[in-house]
Amino acid sequence: MTTNLPPIPPNVGASTGPLLLGYLFNWGLYGILSVQVYLYYLAFPKDRLSTKCLVFGTYLVETIQTILITHDIYDSFGSGFGNLTVLGSIQLEWLGVPIISGIVACAVQIFFAYRIFILSRSKLLGSVVCVIAVTQCGAGIAQGIQALQLHDFSNAQTKAFVSCIIWGAGSAGCDIIITISMTYYLSKTEASFKSGCTWITRLIWLTIGTGAMTAVVATVGIALFLAFPQKTYFQTSSLIQAKLYSNTLVVIFNSRIRLVDGRDMTQPVGLIYFSPAWTDEMTGGSKPPRHQTDQSQLGQDGTRQIEITVNTFATQQDDWSDNAYPGQSERTKTITLGDETSKRMSNSMA
Repeated sequence: MTTNLPPIPPNVGASTGPLLLGYLFNWGLYGILSVQVYLYYLAFPKDRLSTKCLVFGTYLVETIQTILITHDIYDSFGSGFGNLTVLGSIQLEWLGVPIISGIVACAVQIFFAYRIFILSRSKLLGSVVCVIAVTQCGAGIAQGIQALQLHDFSNAQTKAFVSCIIWGAGSAGCDIIITISMTYYLSKTEASFKSGCTWITRLIWLTIGTGAMTAVVATVGIALFLAFPQKTYFQTSSLIQAKLYSNTLVVIFNSRIRLVDGRDMTQPVGLIYFSPAWTDEMTGGSKPPRHQTDQSQLGQDGTRQIEITVNTFATQQDDWSDNAYPGQSERTKTITLGDETSKRMSNSMA
């Protein structure tokens, strides 16, 4: 039994290429995300429950998206190979791309909106980011529902035009606002430190890089959608958008990780070293002090008194500081250790 298939045009690569690249990049970014989530799982077991739910919940949603996309890959380039009708069909992408991408982007953008509020204490700015994030998410869900009803990419590009524009433009605009705001307020925080802060500088560049990347991808997708309305060029950026947001989220959390004896270790030998990190309010994680100096002396009873001066990056709920805004604070604590404990402490500092 033979089936009459539509003839394959000579420029079929213009239709298959963007989809294939999007599928490959999506799988590659899923692999990177898996490694990042595993590192987070190993490094931060004491993070708050809400933070863990955000990280692992995002990873679960991304896993579902990858499964849906894999189904479409098999149908388009496996069982339906050479069938242009199958290639142009929406299949499960109505759920896997606009809906899931909109939800993941919204979750990550609201996370940054809260961090912007913590840094700036501005409810207005945080609210603006939240409103744009929810709007683009709603547009993404609307586009997915329209695509399900239309069944075909070509019809979706014309009849779901408005929702697609709002989804893409909202994502790009929100990312730009987040990047500018986080960079500005983190720079102000860095300036408040007497001797500067290397980890905040690194965080600023990380924020600029990840925010600019998601904004550029969303902008390129909209530009391709408008410039080539009858082509699938925009699908490459659409297929990787959710994975970029989720990777951005976990990379920010994992920026607290420091390698022992790594290239960025500048602390003098002999000091107790606590890995620099965002505080509980900034990352939702634990609150290790940033930097301290040690002065110890042996008491007459054989115990060792250790005086530690701690410089912290304080927030309103920081246990080390009463400051109501991010900034530098110094606290001195004296710890009296027994003989065995002081010996172990001395050996660890040697």
